[in-house]
Amino acid sequence: MSTTESAEPGQEPITVVRSEERLDVRTVYTPTERLHIRKVIVTEERTVTVTLRREELVLEREPLGASLDGGELGSSEESPEPVTFVLHAEEPVLTTRVVPVERVHVAIDRIVAMQSMTETVRKERVDIRTEPQILDDNAE
Repeated sequence: MSTTESAEPGQEPITVVRSEERLDVRTVYTPTERLHIRKVIVTEERTVTVTLRREELVLEREPLGASLDGGELGSSEESPEPVTFVLHAEEPVLTTRVVPVERVHVAIDRIVAMQSMTETVRKERVDIRTEPQILDDNAE
């Protein structure tokens, strides 16, 4: 018997709508973490050995021999002019300066990963049960 034919003449066919659940999958972009980036100054002590030079006055004395007379040395009555020397010395001078040593780039990478998800879906099933007709052997 087709669904368009009625079981009895003049009766409308019975229609049943069968439904089922479908899985709709979507992704939601949600924030997961917040990062703060900052620079800090690290202090470390450095020891540097520097060679320093200085001038010293060297006085050399020579004994006078008998060959020299007093005329070469000048008159003992005059006072000699004092001789002045300026002596120099190197001093260490420490200076610090800030120089760029490294450039750091920060970027965001998006990682694509596959994830399997399982969910149970339901669907309707139409069962048609018919009652057996008892045929009377006496009926024609």
